[in-house]
Amino acid sequence: MSVAAELVGRLGGGTATALDRKSWLPSCRQAAQRHSRRGRSVDQPTQCRAGGRKNRVQVRSDGYEHLGSSQTTRNKRQFPGPPPGQGPPLRVLPIGGLGEIGMNCMLIGVYDRYILVDAGLMFPDFTDLGMQKILPDTSFLAQWRDKIEAVVITHGHEDHIGALPWVIPALDPSTPIYAGGFPMQLIKRRLQEFNLYDESRCHTISMRQPFQLGPFDCTPIRVTHSIPDCCGLILRSDHGTIVHTGDWKIDENPVDGEVFDRQVFEEVGKEGVTLFMSDSTNVLSPGRTTSEAVVESALMNRVMGHQGKGRVITTQFASNLHRMAAVKKAADASGRKICFIGMSLGFYLEAAHREGRAPFDPKDVISAADMEGYNPNELLIVTTGSQAEPRAALSLAARDASHMLKLQPSDLILYSAKVIPGNDTRVMQMMNAISEKGSEIAMGRDENLHTSGHAYKGELEEVMRYARPQHFLPVHGEYAFLCAHAQLARENNVNFTSVIRNGQMLGVHDRRNRNTVSIGSAAGIPGASMALLGEAALTNFYNDGNKGTGTAGEMALEERQLLAVEGIVVAAVDVVRDAAMVRAVAEAAAPGAGPAAVAAAAKAASARRLRAKIRVTTRAMWVAGGDLLAELHAAAGEAIERLPGDAHLSAVERVVADALRRTCRSFNQRRPEVVVIAHEADPRAGAAAMAAATRRQQDTVQPNERRGADGYIIGGGGNGSGGSQQRSQPRGAGARWQASQREQQQQQQPSARMSEREADEVLAERRRRQAEQRERDLLVAPKGGDLADMGAPSSDESSGEEEVRGGPPASLPSAAEAASAKPRARGRPRKVQPSGPPSTQLPADFIAQRQAANPRDAPELGGNVEYP
Repeated sequence: MSVAAELVGRLGGGTATALDRKSWLPSCRQAAQRHSRRGRSVDQPTQCRAGGRKNRVQVRSDGYEHLGSSQTTRNKRQFPGPPPGQGPPLRVLPIGGLGEIGMNCMLIGVYDRYILVDAGLMFPDFTDLGMQKILPDTSFLAQWRDKIEAVVITHGHEDHIGALPWVIPALDPSTPIYAGGFPMQLIKRRLQEFNLYDESRCHTISMRQPFQLGPFDCTPIRVTHSIPDCCGLILRSDHGTIVHTGDWKIDENPVDGEVFDRQVFEEVGKEGVTLFMSDSTNVLSPGRTTSEAVVESALMNRVMGHQGKGRVITTQFASNLHRMAAVKKAADASGRKICFIGMSLGFYLEAAHREGRAPFDPKDVISAADMEGYNPNELLIVTTGSQAEPRAALSLAARDASHMLKLQPSDLILYSAKVIPGNDTRVMQMMNAISEKGSEIAMGRDENLHTSGHAYKGELEEVMRYARPQHFLPVHGEYAFLCAHAQLARENNVNFTSVIRNGQMLGVHDRRNRNTVSIGSAAGIPGASMALLGEAALTNFYNDGNKGTGTAGEMALEERQLLAVEGIVVAAVDVVRDAAMVRAVAEAAAPGAGPAAVAAAAKAASARRLRAKIRVTTRAMWVAGGDLLAELHAAAGEAIERLPGDAHLSAVERVVADALRRTCRSFNQRRPEVVVIAHEADPRAGAAAMAAATRRQQDTVQPNERRGADGYIIGGGGNGSGGSQQRSQPRGAGARWQASQREQQQQQQPSARMSEREADEVLAERRRRQAEQRERDLLVAPKGGDLADMGAPSSDESSGEEEVRGGPPASLPSAAEAASAKPRARGRPRKVQPSGPPSTQLPADFIAQRQAANPRDAPELGGNVEYP
């Protein structure tokens, strides 16, 4: 039994809440550890050696620890769709891959029986700081695992198999996995890395050989792509036939001799295709893709043209074994030895060798350590790093950071890959660094050193004509690509198309059924042959390349962005309290202390202010040669000196953090993350400060009132309420500020306009009072509270200058209004929406008239929409 089976078996095979999984945590870890000890000794060494290196499996997890929260069911989410047995029978629910490049994962089913097609990951962009993988919503799959009967993989690229270590534990332990021979070798290796491989669950499929796949009779069909052994799927059922192409192109002269199976596409088109799904990646590229044979010829010419001039270094995608075969032919023709620098190259070659698909024997690859013994004119080096990954071989060599590859001016660099959008800048930086070393670079479309693995527009139209589907759903690509592909289908006489997003369920009826009607595919129309059935709330998971896996919030992506853009300020405050004040406060807190002791303690606290030793540092911020640090240190010191001697440490942290934020904003308009850690220089003084804080809080409560756990005053029933406890507005900062403002407003109503000098004096006094009130509010604020919660003005609010200088006075609530006001919730203040003009009643048929006049309002619903 695999660790996945053992773990999921312990969890009961059904929907599990976070509490359920937590209760099984000890036993799950023990099961994972037992399997880990067994798994490290079996099937680890490979039999073939590329470059003389032992390509052993690197164990990354014990089968459980890499999962993070990806299997946790947070809230019970409804599965989209109508009640069981109702609605269109054929259903499609994409979990990923629609509206994006990568993370291909889709549920396809008949009523409530589903299969999972592919389980890929997506590579993050520069905004997802620290992340290496983006995963589909495996928690949703875990919640509804009882509906998923099988997993089928179309080919071995990472955007189709990379999420399997997180998807497999989410499914039932008996769920089978189907794939071709070469993809299965890659899957086996990947699952071994995470201690999840179970041979009994893995089944190899052959082209044109039907097998039972959940509710479908599935026939794999050969398609060509940039990796060997790719297939499309013909899914037959009693309710219609679905064709899923996977990733594909039509290569008229493939290197491995396995041609695109036009015959089967024509045959299934004659049978009748209810729903056709096709790759949309290159729908905007006119014409047809170039064959790998053309690339092979270009590589041969370039290598032969560098004879006697030095080494030839090529870089490519490691999974493109067709390209690797072309490079080996060029090496043999020029009398060069081939050498791999980059572990993934040997990994794919050895997997193909075990399946009998290797373009050459891995033993023909010489070791990187033996390169020094060969004449440079006899070497052809294949490297990873076509996308300038920081740790890849060519990228390291460009920065003189590789101990295996040192670039020379006589080297010829053949860039046999495509620059993936988003990597343009770093790839160009790598090429600039290589050019500075004097090496010659060959790259670009005119060189014919690369061809795409995804069909261009001409090939998409050809296969559409073969299939002749009733309905069409574009998949795999950005949303604009999906819309363009739907338009292409309509131009080729496929009238019923739909464009959906991840999480939206599409239902389809076979139109040959006499119960269907020919009215289009708009959702919500009874009898429509294609309709949206609902939507699931999906969330992506992120992995940091190690054991950290969680949602965007759990991986703190927004906080990472804040730290990267705004920076961080850290302050350590050692609070030093006056010894006489500490003794006075301790005496006042002692049992039986009288009013005189309390008054003496208060006088001592106000007379002897706090002192502190402050250390401030910043990261990722402009400090203007140390000027910012000096201002931050001074601001923190001034804020502490204004505090009474018995202020609590939490009040010290709030006051200092507020002062640091204000200083950063005034210095350079930055809003960094501020972390303040205050502690007692003398731990014994902390108890006295705590007692003083407790007394200060109790002093704000009236004799006939008591304070609840949340800090609100609970009345004693003296207003005729029958003794019932009612929650009123919190007594303290907000009410005191409003009272002081009303008093100042009454005092400063001039009979005539003030002079400028008088207005300046009044404003200065008002600002001083507001600053003092703010500091007092911080002392009594609940831990973690915000000034906005207490009704105090922030530094951005107006100080009433217009009112003092003769403008219209601000209206303040009266005492009765303030007392009867509803208590304000904690947290950030609610945004007040501006009031607009009064709404008018629309005519009853207004919506229908608008829809009739604008047929493009909702193209995603699947209507027959014409695009410009």
